[in-house]
Amino acid sequence: GNDPVLKSMLQSELDARGIALTVRNEELRVGMGDLPAADIWPELWISDDSRFGEATEILRDLKSEGTNK
Repeated sequence: GNDPVLKSMLQSELDARGIALTVRNEELRVGMGDLPAADIWPELWISDDSRFGEATEILRDLKSEGTNK
């Protein structure tokens, strides 16, 4: 999704758990308006594929916490 607060929370949580990640497309935000938003929205890429499932669970938990407020 394109929720910057959720992205920031997820990035912090993954970092706290030692899950290495790379943020992609963050520098492309300057093209906003010229490029389709879906093409330039920042993405979090997990460096270690074996931890993808764990990262997905963390994301799911963060999303459910956000909807339960």
